[in-house]
Amino acid sequence: MALKEVNEDRFILPDVNLVLRWNDTKGETVETTRAITDMVCEGVLAFFGPEDSCYVESIVAQSRNLPMISYKCSDYRASSVPTFVRLEPPDIQVTKSVISLLIYYNWKKFSIISEGQWSTVADSLKAEAKKYNMTLNHLEKTLEYYQCCPHRDPCCQRGTFWYNLIRDTKNDTRIYVHLGSVKSLIEMMSSMQAHGLFDKGEYMVIHINLITDPVDDAENYLWDRAMMENRQSCSEERDFLNRGRSLMVVTPSPPTKNYYKFSKDVRIYNTLQPFNFPTYPFAYLNISYVKFVPVYAAYLYDSVKLYARALDQLLRAEPVINQEVVERVASNGTKIIETIINYKSFQSVAGVNIKLDHNGDSEGNFSVLALKEVPPWSKNSSNFTCKYKLVPVGKFYLADQKDLPVDLQPDWPGKTKPDAEPSCGYNNELCREGTYGPTVVVITLGLVLFCTSVMVLSIYRKWKIEQEIEGLLWKIDRLELTGNNDIISSPSKLSLVSATSIESRCQMFASTVKYKGLVVRIKEIKFSRKKDISRDIMKEMRLLREFRHDNINSFIGAVIEPMKILIITDYCAKGSLYDIVENEDIKLDKMFITSLVQDLIRGMIFLHNSALICHGNLKSSNCVVTSRWILQVTDFGLHELRHSRENDELSIGEHQYFRSLLWKAPEILRNEQKYSQKADVYAFAIILHEIICRRGPFGGCGLEEPKEIVQQVKRRDSGEFIFRPSLDMVRESIVGNDVVIGVMKESWAESPDARPDFHNIRTRLKCLRDGKRPNIMDQMMDMMEIYTSQLEDLVSQRTAEVEGERRKTEDLLHRMLPAPVAKRLTGGYGIEPESFDLVTIYFSDIVGFTALSAESTPLQVVNFLNDLYTLFDRIIKGYDVYKVETIGDAYMVVSGLPIRNGNNHAGEIASMSLDLLAAVKNHKIAHRPKEILKLRIGIHTGPVVAGVVGLTMPRYCLFGDTVNTASRMESNGEPLKIHISEQCKVALGKLGGYKVEPRGPVNMKGKGLVNTFWLVGATDQAIKRREVDLTELPPLFCRPKKGLRYAADSRRQSNTIPTKNFCPTSSTIRGAQSLDQIIPPSTLLRNTFKRSNLSLQEKGVSGTVGNGNLVNIPLLEENKLWRSLETIPPTESPKKPPTRSSVRSWILGLFNNTSFKNSDASLRKGGYTDLQMERETIVSRTISISVYFQMFH
Repeated sequence: MALKEVNEDRFILPDVNLVLRWNDTKGETVETTRAITDMVCEGVLAFFGPEDSCYVESIVAQSRNLPMISYKCSDYRASSVPTFVRLEPPDIQVTKSVISLLIYYNWKKFSIISEGQWSTVADSLKAEAKKYNMTLNHLEKTLEYYQCCPHRDPCCQRGTFWYNLIRDTKNDTRIYVHLGSVKSLIEMMSSMQAHGLFDKGEYMVIHINLITDPVDDAENYLWDRAMMENRQSCSEERDFLNRGRSLMVVTPSPPTKNYYKFSKDVRIYNTLQPFNFPTYPFAYLNISYVKFVPVYAAYLYDSVKLYARALDQLLRAEPVINQEVVERVASNGTKIIETIINYKSFQSVAGVNIKLDHNGDSEGNFSVLALKEVPPWSKNSSNFTCKYKLVPVGKFYLADQKDLPVDLQPDWPGKTKPDAEPSCGYNNELCREGTYGPTVVVITLGLVLFCTSVMVLSIYRKWKIEQEIEGLLWKIDRLELTGNNDIISSPSKLSLVSATSIESRCQMFASTVKYKGLVVRIKEIKFSRKKDISRDIMKEMRLLREFRHDNINSFIGAVIEPMKILIITDYCAKGSLYDIVENEDIKLDKMFITSLVQDLIRGMIFLHNSALICHGNLKSSNCVVTSRWILQVTDFGLHELRHSRENDELSIGEHQYFRSLLWKAPEILRNEQKYSQKADVYAFAIILHEIICRRGPFGGCGLEEPKEIVQQVKRRDSGEFIFRPSLDMVRESIVGNDVVIGVMKESWAESPDARPDFHNIRTRLKCLRDGKRPNIMDQMMDMMEIYTSQLEDLVSQRTAEVEGERRKTEDLLHRMLPAPVAKRLTGGYGIEPESFDLVTIYFSDIVGFTALSAESTPLQVVNFLNDLYTLFDRIIKGYDVYKVETIGDAYMVVSGLPIRNGNNHAGEIASMSLDLLAAVKNHKIAHRPKEILKLRIGIHTGPVVAGVVGLTMPRYCLFGDTVNTASRMESNGEPLKIHISEQCKVALGKLGGYKVEPRGPVNMKGKGLVNTFWLVGATDQAIKRREVDLTELPPLFCRPKKGLRYAADSRRQSNTIPTKNFCPTSSTIRGAQSLDQIIPPSTLLRNTFKRSNLSLQEKGVSGTVGNGNLVNIPLLEENKLWRSLETIPPTESPKKPPTRSSVRSWILGLFNNTSFKNSDASLRKGGYTDLQMERETIVSRTISISVYFQMFH
């Protein structure tokens, strides 16, 4: 039937036709194996089945990589075969549903009774229970009935056996899980009923069935055929309801109504080809018989459908479909089974949803049956009737925990569901028997204790209040403070204000110390005479200690001393609001300003609603900010102490005294009243202006001195003018709208009655939030995200810079030492000497280099060698070699270390040598372009030892006779030829690709006659140079700038100048002042000439001017030569030439950085009276842009 549907479906396998081959093997392993083998030889590509036995058969199919889909086999061993999948769940799969059921009803302690072949399922259930920390009270295993008597087992006496088993286990369990036949279930429950276990509804039995039975056969779990034939109805049985309700059955979910149509079609197809099953001729007996179609038929149907679906999916992934492709895909059993497993679940024709696990095993679809009241039913074979029946009440899956309809809750045998363990334990061990006597004693003692506690608590409360007033709670001993012995007026060490802000430094009159391990803030109040602490002050300190609010700085206590009091409050890491406003590094955006203002308003509302009534000293320095950027109001209350403190002009200075009054309201300044809430509103307006404008209090008002500002505010004007901060900057700010300006004007109004309260201010300033939530943490998180983003960018930039510098350092180090060696040295490890069996060493020098050096200047030699070795270094970068060193014209390279490269080292050096030789032939010497360099090369292959030697300027050196031999090969070679040893020739021969000519024996020093060869060329088989990017290698050699001449020239210096008069280069100072006075100087001396501890008679000046060198010109006369001035050509100027003294005076003026007026006067005195003199000056005919001076010690 499934094959017909697949072959007729044009959407599944449209180009493929499935053909059926079948064989009845009767569940025998040998027959099945033989049938599978024959079918494989006949070209069968998929197997469906077999029944009952499948493990060996699945192995045979796996050996041919052919898929096998079983519809009736529960052998768990086949789960490990990758080409096998089954739709009948293994027996052990039911344990997951049982565990889920037990967990759902909180039955975590239970007993298992298994029969015969159910032993494997029992062990699996035990393992699952242990995994979920469940307790197994008993595990009883019995033989099946037909095995009991032959083995003379106690179970042969069924009634006695079950009675004794229940007797031995009933006291230590309440939940039984039964694994066995229905017959043994009925016997077990009859024995439980005989023990009276169903009377109180305390026991439950969970029976497990693995066969899909018709729903109408569910009564067989409660009665056998004999019981139904001997009774007319179920009500005749004693305690039937309690017994039936104490049973739950876990069974495969029954098919849906659609399954009956499928069963009808199956019966029809069974009578057709190729099966030809006969129909039963019972019609003449008037017996209505319908053969039951087991669920395995549905599994077989589903197997074919799943296979066709998977094969169709795999074929659609192929670009072309033909006979060869179909056979290739269909014969890949592993891929087909993997595709089926990836479906994970499918809808069966039986109407249930079947899930597959990762092994391809069906997880099963199990239902729980419980007794429910239904319409009366009867059995056709008897007159037995009943209005109760076992019906599905839910499905349980271990992953989903439950799928239980609310309207089908089980009807429990008692009032509630049974417990897995009684509340007092199985043996009443959790409860103790008692009498009323101890209970009465306990109650009496409890009442007495309660009354006594109430009285003690009342007395203690009064005592505590008195102690708090007396200061035992708020008073702190001076010895408890640690970390700052000198409590003096000083700025906070964590203040954010700039060090250049003197006013900010004067604002912070507090220090930080440690109290009980916490950092706290101390503010000192000094008195000019001894101050007594009255009871009212004590009460106020107790009141302050009880204040708790997010925007109020907590008062911890006070240290009372004769001449001062130390107020201790919570420490706020961000400093005061004044510090933050003054710090330009902190960007105050609209959200930040709004948050600070709202915090301040909330704190002031709390104070105005408290017993303090007002703050009395509100200003920006008395608002502190926590590490979470929450503003808190501090330094409130204790007005009597603060008013009595030593705080006048004489003690703190006039400037600071009047500056502390800038936040005071006019009526306070005029002494019309002391403290009020309206004065706090005025101070709030000044702080609001201060936050927005960030110019300090009254910033931009035109007055700088605090005393003048206080006098203007204090002055009473009969007109409308009152002196207040300017609002121009407020209008230009990000929060400068009409509402904010209006609140500011009203809050600093001259009349206190015209000022609003903080409730009104908070309502009107809600517009600053722009509809955002007032939660400070939400706003701070947004701000921190912005700051985090900025910091991330900064960190990324700094990290990139550090990485760049690190890369430069590593690059430089790698150019001096081999990369592995440099890496180990930078890691702090030493380098152990290492032996290398075979390496190839290259030596070269330049023939005639000594003569060339003698005929060239040192600078020309340096330039020549740099050009040559730069060319060499660029070439060797393309080979796996390491440049050991260069000494003069000698050049040493090695291959095969420190990283070994097999046998390629000889080829790397040989190819490199050929490239170097070719490059030298085309290289031109800069100062002798017509000369040809004659490079002489020697190569040798052999063992060496390498290591880093020395502490200062360590070098990676090679040791061994191979180094000496390579040097001898070079020294005994010929110009423009490559001289190689016999060992090198052998190594090149193994590689191939190189042309070698024999030279013959050569007598070498210390070696005797040695057979050597010439390397003359290479073929395409030789090692080639690799392309390397050299743009990232900056040059290490820097040529002198053109036109730059130094004063000290060793080859041209006069013998009249003593060597000791020249100082090191570090003493050279550079000036940019022109000696020509015609054009005004463009720059001044960059460094001032230091004259301390210097004798002008011992100093000289050297430099470069347009007409020659100034070499050691004395600053004071010592009869020394003036080299530059002696070579001045005659001038035709009619003006009188200057004298030596006038020139010397002019130069001294230049050095001393004095006014040019004196120097010019000296020149005029010597004959030059016009500052606009002609070009024919004594110093130069051209303008000198810069002069280099050198002092000689």
